[in-house]
Amino acid sequence: QVLFDLKDDPEKQKVFLDQCTEEAKAAGLKGPQAEVKSMIPRLIRAGRSALCLQSFYTAGPKEVRAWTIMKGTLAPQAAGVIHTDFERGFIKAEVCAFDDFKALHAGQPSMAKIKEAGKYRQEG
Repeated sequence: QVLFDLKDDPEKQKVFLDQCTEEAKAAGLKGPQAEVKSMIPRLIRAGRSALCLQSFYTAGPKEVRAWTIMKGTLAPQAAGVIHTDFERGFIKAEVCAFDDFKALHAGQPSMAKIKEAGKYRQEG
């Protein structure tokens, strides 16, 4: 593998990013995610994948937060990332897929729409 420093050559940067965009489209990506503007997001995803990391989210009326855990972490241990008391007193977690939440919550700070659609479950 040959590495190049394109830091000081904007024209070569653009050519490289255009090549990446073409590769993404050839791989079947469509829409905005196929357009490569920076390699940084890909580097982050590759690093997280190589380190076997994933995120889970907590949401409340004032904030949504992402928490990083190792893949395969059980729910009680994931709760312990937030606070050690949560791991000791863990009973159940309210869970839904992020894509379902995004599609169904309709801007409301509530899980009601997700529950109505049957996309909600309790684990623990």
